[in-house]
Amino acid sequence: MDHDREAQMLRAAQLYYYENLTQGAIADRMNCTRWTVGRLLDEARACGIVAISINHPRSRVPTLEKRLVEAFGLGEAIVVRQQSTPAGTLELVAAAAADYITALRPQPESMGIAWGRTLTAVARAMPEDWAHGVDVYQTYGGLTRSNDDVVADSIGLMARRARGVGHMLPAPAIVSDVDLGRRLRNEPSVARTLAVAPRSDVLVFSPGVLEEESVLVRSGFLTERGMERLRAMGAVTDIFSRFLDMSGEPVSQELEERTIAIPLDAVRQAKRSVAVASSLVKAVPMLVAMRSRLATAAVVDEELAKEILLLGRLGAEGH
Repeated sequence: MDHDREAQMLRAAQLYYYENLTQGAIADRMNCTRWTVGRLLDEARACGIVAISINHPRSRVPTLEKRLVEAFGLGEAIVVRQQSTPAGTLELVAAAAADYITALRPQPESMGIAWGRTLTAVARAMPEDWAHGVDVYQTYGGLTRSNDDVVADSIGLMARRARGVGHMLPAPAIVSDVDLGRRLRNEPSVARTLAVAPRSDVLVFSPGVLEEESVLVRSGFLTERGMERLRAMGAVTDIFSRFLDMSGEPVSQELEERTIAIPLDAVRQAKRSVAVASSLVKAVPMLVAMRSRLATAAVVDEELAKEILLLGRLGAEGH
């Protein structure tokens, strides 16, 4: 680099960032035009003389975002700072997901939504009247019993905030036998939603953790013993109520046929699918979602992002 040009960039940057002078004032001081000052400042940023960072507890982490995109071939990644409490981190992740969705252009006219604690937080973070007339589709069956109505919160509230219509699935997530599952999926009111939901402008979900506190266990769809059997079969997460192994494949065909949910192949062909999660317990589920092309975008906290990258690297080295 020409030393005179470098000296000019340095002086312009110091006057602009240290002394807070306007570009016009700097031009007068350096006896040049405002256009030249603007070019000097642009070049100073481009060559690293000036490095701009945003230091705020609610800011994003672009280095981790870039690494996630490169490691898993994502279209986009959003990584937010860790907060002082798990609840605070979830709130920030949900707000970032809401910001991402509302900033999409063209604005979504339809959405396919999972239900659960994380998606409830996202729905509550959505601003009022951010859109008009959005069709919001439930992507898999609902609860039969629960202490908190997470289905209505995550799907009904999402529809109300977008001044749209919520299309619910009038069926449980998992039914008792294969024949009943087949008949329900062929029921017109169910079949239409299952067909249309994955063709939405955006799918939003959070991969599940296989634990005794899972909503699917608490709601009665699965017993704790049933969850243990699924883990013994290799299941590491549930995505759209489908229990998957590390490669993103279902571990039980019989359970698949009892599940009322959109097909995973349809998710992989969706226009945009966004996986949202906070907490380290979601590391393996998020890894599966991203590595098996069930997510084209991710919204996570920084500690979770680091753990996902570590697990991904260890898995690659193991092969």
